Amino acid sequence: MKIMVVMGEYPPEEGERRRQAVLKCATPGTEIGFGVIGATFFRQSNSRVNWLSAGAVVAEIAVKSQAEGYDAVVPFGTLDAGVELARNLVKIPVVGAGQSVLHLGAQLSNRLGVVAYEDKSMPFMRKQMHAWRVADSVVGIRGIGIPLPESTKNREAMRGRFIEVARELIDKHDAEVIVPMGVTMVPVQYSPQEMAKELGVPVMDALKTSIQTAEMMVRMGLTHSVRTYPLPAAPSH
Repeated sequence: MKIMVVMGEYPPEEGERRRQAVLKCATPGTEIGFGVIGATFFRQSNSRVNWLSAGAVVAEIAVKSQAEGYDAVVPFGTLDAGVELARNLVKIPVVGAGQSVLHLGAQLSNRLGVVAYEDKSMPFMRKQMHAWRVADSVVGIRGIGIPLPESTKNREAMRGRFIEVARELIDKHDAEVIVPMGVTMVPVQYSPQEMAKELGVPVMDALKTSIQTAEMMVRMGLTHSVRTYPLPAAPSH
Protein backbone atom coordinates (compact mmCIF):
# COMPACT_ATOMS: atom_id res chain seq x y z
CA MET A 1 0.00 0.00 0.00
CA LYS A 2 1.29 3.45 -0.94
CA ILE A 3 0.03 6.68 0.65
CA MET A 4 1.04 10.15 -0.50
CA VAL A 5 1.29 12.76 2.26
CA VAL A 6 1.19 16.33 0.95
CA MET A 7 3.13 18.82 3.05
CA GLY A 8 3.82 22.52 2.88
CA GLU A 9 7.29 24.04 2.95
CA TYR A 10 9.11 23.98 6.29
CA PRO A 11 12.66 24.80 7.37
CA PRO A 12 14.73 21.59 6.96
CA GLU A 13 14.78 20.58 10.62
CA GLU A 14 11.05 21.28 11.04
CA GLY A 15 10.20 19.35 7.87
CA GLU A 16 12.18 16.32 9.01
CA ARG A 17 10.52 16.41 12.43
CA ARG A 18 7.12 16.19 10.72
CA ARG A 19 8.16 13.48 8.26
CA GLN A 20 9.33 11.30 11.13
CA ALA A 21 6.01 11.84 12.90
CA VAL A 22 4.15 10.74 9.78
CA LEU A 23 6.27 7.60 9.39
CA LYS A 24 5.53 6.59 12.99
CA CYS A 25 1.80 6.72 12.24
CA ALA A 26 1.83 4.20 9.39
CA THR A 27 1.47 0.48 9.98
CA PRO A 28 4.29 -1.86 8.87
CA GLY A 29 4.16 -2.50 5.15
CA THR A 30 2.68 0.88 4.24
CA GLU A 31 4.91 2.96 1.98
CA ILE A 32 4.72 6.70 2.60
CA GLY A 33 5.58 9.20 -0.11
CA PHE A 34 5.97 12.92 0.54
CA GLY A 35 4.85 15.64 -1.82
CA VAL A 36 5.91 19.20 -0.97
CA ILE A 37 3.98 22.22 -2.15
CA GLY A 38 5.08 25.85 -2.14
CA ALA A 39 2.54 26.79 0.51
CA THR A 40 3.12 28.97 3.55
CA PHE A 41 1.54 26.91 6.36
CA PHE A 42 4.57 27.45 8.58
CA ARG A 43 5.04 31.14 7.84
CA GLN A 44 1.49 32.43 7.60
CA SER A 45 -0.99 31.74 10.38
CA ASN A 46 -4.16 32.73 8.55
CA SER A 47 -5.95 29.38 8.31
CA ARG A 48 -8.45 30.35 5.66
CA VAL A 49 -5.83 31.97 3.40
CA ASN A 50 -3.67 28.84 3.66
CA TRP A 51 -6.65 26.60 2.93
CA LEU A 52 -7.69 28.60 -0.13
CA SER A 53 -4.23 29.15 -1.57
CA ALA A 54 -3.04 25.55 -1.19
CA GLY A 55 -6.14 23.73 -2.39
CA ALA A 56 -5.44 23.62 -6.12
CA VAL A 57 -1.80 22.58 -5.59
CA VAL A 58 -2.77 19.75 -3.24
CA ALA A 59 -5.33 18.55 -5.78
CA GLU A 60 -2.69 18.63 -8.51
CA ILE A 61 -0.43 16.37 -6.44
CA ALA A 62 -3.38 14.04 -5.81
CA VAL A 63 -3.92 13.65 -9.55
CA LYS A 64 -0.22 12.97 -10.09
CA SER A 65 -0.12 10.52 -7.17
CA GLN A 66 -3.02 8.51 -8.55
CA ALA A 67 -1.25 8.30 -11.93
CA GLU A 68 1.91 7.08 -10.17
CA GLY A 69 0.07 4.24 -8.44
CA TYR A 70 -0.51 5.65 -4.98
CA ASP A 71 -3.52 4.18 -3.18
CA ALA A 72 -4.55 7.24 -1.14
CA VAL A 73 -3.66 10.88 -0.47
CA VAL A 74 -3.49 12.64 2.91
CA PRO A 75 -2.77 16.38 3.17
CA PHE A 76 -0.65 17.03 6.27
CA GLY A 77 -2.39 18.97 9.03
CA THR A 78 -5.93 19.65 10.14
CA LEU A 79 -6.75 22.40 7.62
CA ASP A 80 -7.68 19.65 5.11
CA ALA A 81 -6.45 21.90 2.32
CA GLY A 82 -7.42 20.65 -1.13
CA VAL A 83 -9.43 17.66 0.12
CA GLU A 84 -12.76 18.68 -1.41
CA LEU A 85 -11.25 19.64 -4.76
CA ALA A 86 -9.06 16.54 -5.00
CA ARG A 87 -12.02 14.24 -4.38
CA ASN A 88 -13.59 15.66 -7.52
CA LEU A 89 -10.50 14.80 -9.55
CA VAL A 90 -9.34 11.35 -8.39
CA LYS A 91 -10.85 7.98 -7.58
CA ILE A 92 -8.46 7.06 -4.76
CA PRO A 93 -9.30 8.06 -1.17
CA VAL A 94 -8.38 11.59 -0.11
CA VAL A 95 -8.44 11.80 3.68
CA GLY A 96 -8.46 15.01 5.71
CA ALA A 97 -6.94 14.90 9.19
CA GLY A 98 -9.36 17.47 10.59
CA GLN A 99 -12.49 15.77 9.28
CA SER A 100 -11.36 12.26 10.17
CA VAL A 101 -10.24 13.04 13.74
CA LEU A 102 -13.42 14.92 14.62
CA HIS A 103 -15.60 12.12 13.27
CA LEU A 104 -13.57 9.57 15.22
CA GLY A 105 -13.79 11.72 18.33
CA ALA A 106 -17.57 11.94 17.92
CA GLN A 107 -17.70 8.14 18.16
CA LEU A 108 -16.05 8.36 21.58
CA SER A 109 -18.12 11.24 23.00
CA ASN A 110 -20.57 13.94 22.00
CA ARG A 111 -18.65 16.46 24.11
CA LEU A 112 -15.42 17.32 22.32
CA GLY A 113 -13.07 20.08 23.46
CA VAL A 114 -10.93 21.46 20.65
CA VAL A 115 -7.49 23.05 21.12
CA ALA A 116 -6.16 25.39 18.41
CA TYR A 117 -2.94 27.35 17.97
CA GLU A 118 -4.50 30.82 17.91
CA ASP A 119 -7.91 32.35 18.53
CA LYS A 120 -8.02 33.83 15.03
CA SER A 121 -8.21 30.28 13.61
CA MET A 122 -11.50 29.58 15.38
CA PRO A 123 -13.98 31.13 12.89
CA PHE A 124 -12.61 29.00 10.06
CA MET A 125 -12.60 25.91 12.28
CA ARG A 126 -16.26 26.49 13.10
CA LYS A 127 -17.12 26.74 9.41
CA GLN A 128 -15.34 23.47 8.76
CA MET A 129 -17.04 21.75 11.70
CA HIS A 130 -20.47 22.77 10.41
CA ALA A 131 -19.58 21.53 6.92
CA TRP A 132 -18.47 18.19 8.41
CA ARG A 133 -21.63 17.95 10.55
CA VAL A 134 -19.70 17.66 13.84
CA ALA A 135 -20.32 21.13 15.27
CA ASP A 136 -23.02 19.86 17.64
CA SER A 137 -20.46 17.58 19.29
CA VAL A 138 -17.98 20.39 20.03
CA VAL A 139 -18.49 22.07 23.40
CA GLY A 140 -15.73 24.65 22.98
CA ILE A 141 -12.60 25.74 21.13
CA ARG A 142 -9.65 27.36 22.87
CA GLY A 143 -6.35 28.68 21.49
CA ILE A 144 -2.99 28.25 23.18
CA GLY A 145 -1.81 31.60 21.84
CA ILE A 146 1.39 30.26 20.27
CA PRO A 147 1.65 30.60 16.47
CA LEU A 148 2.80 27.53 14.56
CA PRO A 149 6.16 29.06 13.47
CA GLU A 150 7.05 29.65 17.14
CA SER A 151 6.13 26.16 18.31
CA THR A 152 9.59 24.63 18.62
CA LYS A 153 11.29 27.49 20.44
CA ASN A 154 8.28 27.72 22.77
CA ARG A 155 7.89 23.96 23.19
CA GLU A 156 7.62 23.97 26.98
CA ALA A 157 5.28 26.96 26.99
CA MET A 158 3.15 25.16 24.40
CA ARG A 159 2.82 22.16 26.69
CA GLY A 160 1.82 24.31 29.62
CA ARG A 161 -0.75 26.27 27.64
CA PHE A 162 -2.15 23.10 26.09
CA ILE A 163 -2.74 21.58 29.51
CA GLU A 164 -4.22 24.85 30.79
CA VAL A 165 -6.77 25.35 28.01
CA ALA A 166 -7.62 21.64 27.81
CA ARG A 167 -8.24 21.61 31.57
CA GLU A 168 -10.52 24.63 31.17
CA LEU A 169 -12.51 22.81 28.48
CA ILE A 170 -12.85 19.78 30.75
CA ASP A 171 -13.63 21.59 34.01
CA LYS A 172 -15.75 24.49 32.75
CA HIS A 173 -17.34 23.09 29.58
CA ASP A 174 -17.62 19.40 30.49
CA ALA A 175 -15.47 18.27 27.57
CA GLU A 176 -14.97 14.51 27.69
CA VAL A 177 -12.44 14.16 24.85
CA ILE A 178 -9.74 16.66 23.78
CA VAL A 179 -9.07 17.13 20.07
CA PRO A 180 -5.88 19.06 19.19
CA MET A 181 -6.56 20.73 15.84
CA GLY A 182 -2.89 21.19 15.14
CA VAL A 183 -0.65 18.17 14.60
CA THR A 184 2.44 20.11 15.70
CA MET A 185 1.00 20.17 19.22
CA VAL A 186 0.09 16.48 19.08
CA PRO A 187 1.80 14.27 17.96
CA VAL A 188 4.82 16.18 16.55
CA GLN A 189 5.84 17.84 19.85
CA TYR A 190 3.95 15.76 22.43
CA SER A 191 2.34 12.35 22.41
CA PRO A 192 -1.42 12.04 22.91
CA GLN A 193 -0.79 9.39 25.57
CA GLU A 194 1.30 11.83 27.64
CA MET A 195 -1.40 14.49 27.47
CA ALA A 196 -4.22 12.03 28.16
CA LYS A 197 -2.45 10.71 31.25
CA GLU A 198 -2.16 14.21 32.69
CA LEU A 199 -5.68 15.32 31.73
CA GLY A 200 -7.57 12.14 32.57
CA VAL A 201 -9.54 12.05 29.30
CA PRO A 202 -8.71 10.75 25.80
CA VAL A 203 -6.58 13.06 23.64
CA MET A 204 -6.93 12.51 19.91
CA ASP A 205 -4.11 12.23 17.36
CA ALA A 206 -5.24 13.78 14.07
CA LEU A 207 -2.13 12.73 12.16
CA LYS A 208 -2.36 9.05 13.07
CA THR A 209 -6.13 9.12 12.52
CA SER A 210 -5.71 10.43 8.97
CA ILE A 211 -2.97 7.97 7.98
CA GLN A 212 -4.72 4.96 9.46
CA THR A 213 -8.11 6.01 8.09
CA ALA A 214 -6.52 6.07 4.65
CA GLU A 215 -5.04 2.62 5.27
CA MET A 216 -8.41 1.28 6.41
CA MET A 217 -10.21 2.66 3.36
CA VAL A 218 -7.67 1.11 1.01
CA ARG A 219 -7.91 -2.27 2.75
CA MET A 220 -11.71 -2.15 2.63
CA GLY A 221 -11.78 -1.04 -0.99
CA LEU A 222 -13.64 2.16 -0.11
CA THR A 223 -13.41 5.65 -1.51
CA HIS A 224 -15.62 8.72 -1.79
CA SER A 225 -18.86 8.43 -3.76
CA VAL A 226 -18.82 9.66 -7.35
CA ARG A 227 -22.37 10.89 -6.75
CA THR A 228 -21.03 13.20 -4.06
CA TYR A 229 -17.85 14.04 -5.95
CA PRO A 230 -18.52 13.56 -9.67
CA LEU A 231 -15.42 13.35 -11.80
CA PRO A 232 -15.16 15.89 -14.62
CA ALA A 233 -16.24 14.63 -18.01
CA ALA A 234 -13.46 13.60 -20.38
CA PRO A 235 -12.86 16.22 -23.07
CA SER A 236 -14.56 15.42 -26.38
CA HIS A 237 -12.53 15.46 -29.59
